[in-house]
Amino acid sequence: MLKDKVVDLRILGKNIKKHRIEKKLTQEKLAALTNLSIQYIGNIERGNTTSSLETIMKICIALDVTPNQLLLSSSKPTLNTLIHQILESLSDQSISFLVHIYNYIQLLKKDKLF
Repeated sequence: MLKDKVVDLRILGKNIKKHRIEKKLTQEKLAALTNLSIQYIGNIERGNTTSSLETIMKICIALDVTPNQLLLSSSKPTLNTLIHQILESLSDQSISFLVHIYNYIQLLKKDKLF
């Protein structure tokens, strides 16, 4: 039995932005190629709005990517994405907790465990 699948708008937006930048396109240029507004492209990239299948396909064609490349999370996060995720997960922690994490990282580096 198939379960309902929900599109993660943040993943969609991040993937569109990643491929747009890789293709050296501005939001303005992508908007022109897809006949969408610059504001709408920005909202999609920020994960603030849903998009129809037709809109996603227009973006796929303009970026020369498959729908899976836009809709699915990459199995290998980029360094910047990983750093951002780590910082986000630590942003609400106490100073003492962060000191422990930092010391643990230094220990791992010193002992070359990774």
